[in-house]
Amino acid sequence: MRIGFFGTPQIAAYCLGELAKAHDVAFIVSNDDKPCGRHLKIQCCPAKEVALERGIRFYHPESLKEKPFIDALGLEGADLFVVVAFGRIIPRDVFGMPRLGTINLHPSLLPRYRGAAPVEWAIINGETGTGVTVQMINERLDAGDIIVQERIPIPPDFTAEDLYDAVRPLGAALLLKAIDLLGAGKARPLPQNEEEATYCGKIDHELAHIDWNAGTMGIHNLVRGLNPRPGAWTGFRGTHVKIWKTARPAGDELRDHAVPGHLLIHQKKRLLAGTADGWIEILSLQPETKRVMDGLSFINGYRPGPGDRFE
Repeated sequence: MRIGFFGTPQIAAYCLGELAKAHDVAFIVSNDDKPCGRHLKIQCCPAKEVALERGIRFYHPESLKEKPFIDALGLEGADLFVVVAFGRIIPRDVFGMPRLGTINLHPSLLPRYRGAAPVEWAIINGETGTGVTVQMINERLDAGDIIVQERIPIPPDFTAEDLYDAVRPLGAALLLKAIDLLGAGKARPLPQNEEEATYCGKIDHELAHIDWNAGTMGIHNLVRGLNPRPGAWTGFRGTHVKIWKTARPAGDELRDHAVPGHLLIHQKKRLLAGTADGWIEILSLQPETKRVMDGLSFINGYRPGPGDRFE
């Protein structure tokens, strides 16, 4: 089958590579190249890198409504368009173009967690499971009919990176299954139940700021959900510190009264911070302009005292 592909980040690159093994990918549409790293060197997105490696034609139009762009896609002769983490609204003139329509991979059990960052929000909200859905695209956000869907568990200490590692191969497999069903005329798309729909928004800098007045599990889930991007953060001595990994101390080994944000050095080697309902252990963190370090390295390097706290 001849396919047109829309996608940008790593999950899109992985799925593109798997689809290209089984089908004729005519082109990809990705977002513009962006400056990255300390020296702001222009770097193409992961999906575009795969396209370049495989000799697949690529487009990154300023607007998806430009007539020359739409006309160019029409000449590609694709049977189906596939969308994976593209991040832009695709107009009807585009998604309605192929004879089999346009399908979208969404990393949640739709209709739950429509919108941006469903992987991150599932972890932040403490979900024990999520899933992957392949749906037909329509003009409403993530509201198209479902072709295939599969659930996956979220273990207690999974980070967003861990969950994406699980989502990528499952997502690619479900896309291939959906394509086969559509190509054979055997797909039976099911409408979503609108009464069960929930939405999640983008992750911003303020959301990533840890509120130490929250409960221990809420903070733990926030840290997990924002690892590796953008990273949960807190203030310390007038600077920002990223918190990368935490744990909830087991049992009643800590009898000290916890004050939200206040630091405690336990047994001279464990870094803990107070929360609304107890303590949370800081296993991995990154002070501003420094490398990632464990709690003991932070204790030895910064020697936090009774007056120090995370804010």
